[in-house]
Amino acid sequence: MFVWLENGELKVVFQKEYAPEDAVEIDTLGLTPVPPVEAFIKVENGQIVKKTQDEILQWLKDEKMKMLKGYVSSLLAPTDYVITKIAEAQVVGDTAQVEALKQKYSAQLQRRESIRQWNEQMKQAIQNVQSLDELKSIVIQFNG
Repeated sequence: MFVWLENGELKVVFQKEYAPEDAVEIDTLGLTPVPPVEAFIKVENGQIVKKTQDEILQWLKDEKMKMLKGYVSSLLAPTDYVITKIAEAQVVGDTAQVEALKQKYSAQLQRRESIRQWNEQMKQAIQNVQSLDELKSIVIQFNG
């Protein structure tokens, strides 16, 4: 990947022949798909600055966390109605209804708890990553 600033605007191409001579070559680390250019560079005082390996890894970890958050949300969304029903019963002080709903939807509530526990484990795994290969090995897929 080659990047340069043209009239203050960041430009990107993937083939050297389309880049000006002063373009900065960026190693995309063999990532497929190639992340946005913001993963690899920053612009400081009108200059392109390559990010360090640690900064790149942190950017990729943040993106993986966003993916995890969206995925977990999609897993929980189909049963959000259960939580709403229970909350409504709690608001009106109908403790018998709360208990009845918890009993009725116990399987859904257990699945939600499993998803939340898995989510916390995944967040911790992503936070603990020390290398790009470690991060690539983390697959966001709930099997519960």
